[in-house]
Amino acid sequence: MNRNQHFGVFLMEMAVVVLFFILCAAVCIQTFVKAEVLSRQAVQLNQSVLIAESTAEVWKQGGGNRLLELFKAESEPDHNGYTSFFDKNGSTCVKEMAVYVAYTNMVSSSQAEITVKKDEKTLYSFTVYRHEKEGG
Repeated sequence: MNRNQHFGVFLMEMAVVVLFFILCAAVCIQTFVKAEVLSRQAVQLNQSVLIAESTAEVWKQGGGNRLLELFKAESEPDHNGYTSFFDKNGSTCVKEMAVYVAYTNMVSSSQAEITVKKDEKTLYSFTVYRHEKEGG
């Protein structure tokens, strides 16, 4: 009988140890999943910032005409702006293949609001100013 009691205590200890390891594994898996989600969000934010900066530089250089020329942007007369489409690598592409969409809303001849979206979710937005050359 004494032997059966030791065996029962051993099984209880093993059950506690197994439960402890399962709990630790669950916490580790949850941490890795969260890290993966944060990593993907960081990649998307970084890509959208690069797209927005590129769009701003092209707009500052030559306005909407330059966006139409370099980024094959679509003009939006009713919104007074331009829409450019980019793939997952940040290269310009056709609308059907787009992952990121950059909207350039012309506030005035020297100011534009640039917004980058993915799946209709705004990832990055800022206002850019262009200084007009004085004189000739």
